[in-house]
Amino acid sequence: MNHLGNETANDFMYSDAGSALGSAYVYKGRGGTDSLHLEGIRSDEVSFFNGRNGIDAGSASELGQQSFYGGTVFDSLGLANGDELYLQGVEKLRFEDVTIDLSPNLDTSRHVQWNTQVMDVNGAWRFNTGSDDVVLVSIDSGFVGDANGNPNIHSDLKRAVNRTGVSTNDHGHRAMSVMAAAHDGSEVVGVAPDAKLWAYNVYEDGDNLYNAIEDAITNRQDGQKLVFQGGIQGENWWSSGATRNEMNELLGTTGDFGFFAVAAGNGGPDGNLTDPNYLNSVSGVAKASSDFDHIASIGALEGTGSWDRVDGLLNASATTLANYSNRGSNLTLVAPTNSRSINGNGTINTFGGTSCANPNMAGVAALLWSENAAIDGAEVREILIGSAMDLGTGDFDNTFGNGLVNAEGAVRRAQALDQNAELASFWTNQYFMA
Repeated sequence: MNHLGNETANDFMYSDAGSALGSAYVYKGRGGTDSLHLEGIRSDEVSFFNGRNGIDAGSASELGQQSFYGGTVFDSLGLANGDELYLQGVEKLRFEDVTIDLSPNLDTSRHVQWNTQVMDVNGAWRFNTGSDDVVLVSIDSGFVGDANGNPNIHSDLKRAVNRTGVSTNDHGHRAMSVMAAAHDGSEVVGVAPDAKLWAYNVYEDGDNLYNAIEDAITNRQDGQKLVFQGGIQGENWWSSGATRNEMNELLGTTGDFGFFAVAAGNGGPDGNLTDPNYLNSVSGVAKASSDFDHIASIGALEGTGSWDRVDGLLNASATTLANYSNRGSNLTLVAPTNSRSINGNGTINTFGGTSCANPNMAGVAALLWSENAAIDGAEVREILIGSAMDLGTGDFDNTFGNGLVNAEGAVRRAQALDQNAELASFWTNQYFMA
């Protein structure tokens, strides 16, 4: 029996059907803080959880032995009545006597960040929080300079390496905090806090886009993967330091070790980019997603209506594409905007636009690649698309592209490929849950 959730908080219900032989149930939450209510079942009626006898609240978030199904891996829960339950994207197990949280005990600041809930980042953190083998490369405005002209970097991003001149715009700092802020018990929680971080200023008096990409390639160590986040919108970026043909040639050399999450553009109403064609196409370098399978154009998803609190965690009750966000047949995926961010002075506010959506996506890509370094940039995009949550009319559509990125689903697929490629070849995207 299959049970499929959506991007909001879902309550799944299990009750003992009385089968003497036992039955199998699959529960797949795809976003939000999802709970499984086990009606009439006490925690001491669990026979095994992820290969261990019984279930312990203190260690339940540990991965243990995962089970293969449909080309990915699931938590497995056995009950004394013989039923077996397979779980993915489920954060809360609500027994008659206790509620067990499957999320790792990390920074509680995530409780007020809807972006980590809607993308199921909490579940992905059970697997990893980034690695030294993956570098998040911010091609944005870099860091603001202090009175002495040195980069003013908040402690949340103290591991960052600044590779170009400073700016007067904190746009890049805020983007980096969304994708990479440290888990230190306060302020802002980044999606991939343990990935390496390099900052480039391609605005103002900083470097040009071509040189920034080329420099990152030069500084890359053997085996390192580069995840570029680009808050770059408009056609002028094609000629930032090069011709369009030269830019395309450079982008084409990065597929084995690089993945690009590029802002689709804020070309619609109330956006900062006036684009009369925003309903039909993404903007600028994001268009390269049509030519290169390791580049993704990212639209901005907003939470709408009221907000739900599940055990103190902020969840969207509904979502929609931001009215300003570019879209069309070349939109790859969407990711949350309006996320909690911080600047060099420690000021916290909401960071918006497609400029926020693409660092959210880049952070997820870094988690995926930290789980399985054997894949290339095209496979990263393929996994992100295959594990995404469909928000439109079915499969691809011009409003949401291939859907909303799902961090846990993507990381679980990456682990399955790493652990047993033969079993993982039985990959059916989301259709085995239909």
